[in-house]
Order: sequence, then structure tokens, then C-alpha cells
Amino acid sequence: MTRTVTIKDIAKEAGVSVALVSFVMNNRLEADGKPKYRVGESTRQHILEVARRMNYRPVAKVLRREVRQLVVGVILPDASAPYYGQFAARLEKLTLPEGCTLLFGYSQEDPVRFGRLADLFLAQKVDGLVAVPVPEEKELLEDLRRSGVPCVVPVREEDPLSAAAECASRLLRLLQEQDNNVVINNLTK
Repeated sequence: MTRTVTIKDIAKEAGVSVALVSFVMNNRLEADGKPKYRVGESTRQHILEVARRMNYRPVAKVLRREVRQLVVGVILPDASAPYYGQFAARLEKLTLPEGCTLLFGYSQEDPVRFGRLADLFLAQKVDGLVAVPVPEEKELLEDLRRSGVPCVVPVREEDPLSAAAECASRLLRLLQEQDNNVVINNLTK
């Protein structure tokens, strides 16, 4: 998994200030359509080239940390499985009143797809993750642990509602404590 490129990274690489990169990336305009901040065209092009070369992806405003809502990425194996449908609905019901918005992705038990979803959620700077790993793929969990984002791996119980309640409890505790460790339990099918 790749680390998210920030405007600070671009500023360092381009040899300019963070504020200048922010001005260029946000393309701020006055009401009359003229740029709010004057930046020379060659400097602007240089910053944009560095950002492109570094594969910069801006974070959507809805997901930025200034918003008080916590955003949690959830990676489940299969959207059509009744177990995971009930699990997802219950998890959302339990975490929504606590200020969490859940973003769902489904791995279809494909390690490549799981990795892409994890990268996407991390790039969006989610506050936490709930992830059902692909069987036999411990390396993906290690990547998540190293990301520093609190992550919970749900325990597979007979009752998806109980599993979701236990998962929500651990997730909310981790988010409250900002304990950036992956909680790994044995999953049984």
C-alpha cells in the first residue's frame, strides 16, 4: 500500500511553500473570476507537474478531518451474502449515532481488490477501518497495521448482529482512544 501524498510533500519536492501549493491546487478565484492569489504561470505549471509525477490525489472535502464526522472504511467479502448484509446494516446502525459515517467496499475475497479498497480508504484519510481479510492474506493486515489507522477485524460469529455489536464496540473504543493498532482475532467460517 502506498502512502498518501500531501501538499507538504509536493511543496518539499517542488521547492516552494505549502501555502503556494495550496493556492495552486485549490485554484482560488475571486467573485470576478480572477485568481485570488497571483502565481506565475511557470511556477503553477511546475507545481502541477510535481503533483502529477507524485500521483497526488486530493481528498474530497466531505472527508477532510475538519469535518467533525468520523469516516470509517468497511471492507467486507460479499455484498450479496445475507450474513454480511445484516452485519453491515447493524454496524451502521450502532456507529451512526456515535458520529461515524461508513464507506463500504466489497473484496469478493480477491486479495488485489482488497488491497485496492484499503489503498482507496487510506488515501481518503479515513479515521478507522473495519476489514474482513481475504483468507490466507496476513500481509495485507500487516500493511493496514503499519498505516497507523485504527482497524478492527470482526470476529465471525453465528449471529451477524452480535458480531456487528462486538465490532462496533471495539471500533468506537479504538477511535476514542486513537489507539492505532490493528485488532486481530481468529476468524472462523
